[in-house]
Amino acid sequence: MLRNDGNSTNGGQQATRQETKREKKWPLLAVVCCLLGAFSAHAQDEVWPSKPIRVIVPTPPGGAYDRTMRPLSQELASLLKQPVVIDNKPGAGNIIGAQAGAAAPSDGYTLTMTGMVNTIAQGMYDNVPFNIVNDFTHVAMIGGGAQWLVVNSQSGIESFADLIARARREPGAINYASSGAGSTGHLLMELLQKATQTSFVHIPYKGGAPALMDVLGGQVAVTVIPPSGSMQYIQSGKLRVLAVSSPKRSPELPQVPTFEELGYKQLTVISWVGLSAPRKTRPEVVRKVNEAVREAMTRPELQKKLDAEGITPMTMTPDEFTRVVKSDTERWGALTRSLQLKAN
Repeated sequence: MLRNDGNSTNGGQQATRQETKREKKWPLLAVVCCLLGAFSAHAQDEVWPSKPIRVIVPTPPGGAYDRTMRPLSQELASLLKQPVVIDNKPGAGNIIGAQAGAAAPSDGYTLTMTGMVNTIAQGMYDNVPFNIVNDFTHVAMIGGGAQWLVVNSQSGIESFADLIARARREPGAINYASSGAGSTGHLLMELLQKATQTSFVHIPYKGGAPALMDVLGGQVAVTVIPPSGSMQYIQSGKLRVLAVSSPKRSPELPQVPTFEELGYKQLTVISWVGLSAPRKTRPEVVRKVNEAVREAMTRPELQKKLDAEGITPMTMTPDEFTRVVKSDTERWGALTRSLQLKAN
């Protein structure tokens, strides 16, 4: 038989009081946990970066992208007080590296070197596994360089007007070399033919070096090339520059007109490179990286190294940079579709 005495009554009352105390403690613990979580998240924002930053370079070591990013990474490491590590991931028109960058965590510790080539590839390749406009937060423009329309000095072509006049007299008689289908040089020449109502024959090569060698050797008359690596042949008189694609004349060649001066503003093209982060990267991180890039670009030693690559610093806000990416994706997409140009 159960015994209902004073001890059992007291025990029940004591248990009830303990349960009430526990119930009072739980809401308090919940509040404390929420406050600690909020403080921790805020502290994480404040201390970024607190570990090394990785920059994916979607080209091989030693290439133009790599030679641009390495000196910049040293300046960024100094400004951000953390190591900035280069991770080369080349392949498929820069798609492999960019795909890795788009899929990385959006914590600010992975950045990707993007460029105008990504906006071209978006329209040329089927089933690109990311969208260059929407799957990145475009953080900071690094800079860009013009393209130069050049001819072999022994070709008999003395000026841009001379080239166009000859092309109109003899449609399809003049060959031009490019570093490959869908390259900047190829697409600029397609724009030129459309603008001037002329017809040239495209000779694609596997890279800029063999294309340039055949122009120097006289096998092909015309090509479009960046300034880096070609200045020695211009200074030696082997190549003649007919026009430049920059908005203003080149300081190295002040006598050479821009396409815009010649009446073809639509041929103004700047091949740019920048830094992008995965979509949804925190605005505070984006701001800090953008400010660091802007500060780095003021340093004379870095400017000298970028000049050697034919890159002019082009500092922009993230919103301005995003508009460039969107505009170029639409521009080159429309052109590659009109040409039915596919890389695969």
